[in-house]
Amino acid sequence: MSSELVFETDSFNGILVNVSAQRDLPENFVEQLEECIATWVKEGRRGVWVNVNTEYSAVIPQLVQMGFDFHHAQPGSVCLTKWLPQDIPNHLPPYANHYLGVAGFVVNSSNQILAIRERYHVGNNKSLWKLPGGLADAGEELDETAKREVSEETGVPCEFVCVLAFRHMHNYRHGCSDFYYVCLLRPLSLEIKPCPNEIAECKWLDLDEYEAITPSDINKYFVQKYREYIATGMAIKGKKVLSYNKKSVNSVYSACEIFDNLDNQQNIQTSSKEVSTNVAERQV
Repeated sequence: MSSELVFETDSFNGILVNVSAQRDLPENFVEQLEECIATWVKEGRRGVWVNVNTEYSAVIPQLVQMGFDFHHAQPGSVCLTKWLPQDIPNHLPPYANHYLGVAGFVVNSSNQILAIRERYHVGNNKSLWKLPGGLADAGEELDETAKREVSEETGVPCEFVCVLAFRHMHNYRHGCSDFYYVCLLRPLSLEIKPCPNEIAECKWLDLDEYEAITPSDINKYFVQKYREYIATGMAIKGKKVLSYNKKSVNSVYSACEIFDNLDNQQNIQTSSKEVSTNVAERQV
């Protein structure tokens, strides 16, 4: 009967079942799954992951009765899990518990910083001046997020220089923690075209003025890190490094001395192309 159920195995001796992948989704899907679970227990399998699309959500109550619990949900689907070993604690990894936010620390040749005030702000007071930025999209690199968010919110195109600092905060939204990376960007234009839906005001502020008017200790700290970078040339930059299986590249960030920002960025891009070429050659 187990051959009638479509499933995959993972590298941790677990089972992956996608309800929408079942052949014609028989009415006795749950019965087949129960019989398969009995077999998987005998085989020493560990965790079972079942992904259910919205159109097949009617099976969810039955899965819960079988001992499955909710793991995570996304628009259009929900994932449930069941731990099979009775003598071993549940080692299934929890769902992602961090947000990733990225801000652009954009400084022009006049030592002015690009600052925004958000249109929608909770409270009676006007929103405070802050750095443009937002959440990273899935699969998006830090530099890509910083440039995209600054462009979307202010209309100013930029190039990436380095990472100045990052903040790690707990108990953010929905009990998750949050990483907030601040990236130094160089503006390619000084013309501001703020997003009318998100931004109430956007302008270039003298760095000293911005540091003086922001009540946020975090923002003052980021200004301090920028001044230290200018004085020492030390910052955080990325390098493309082959992954553990040699089939892809990862972005690895570390503190280093940056003498020429533009040349350094070009070197990073060249290094990325060289590594990508090596990956392609390994896969041939």
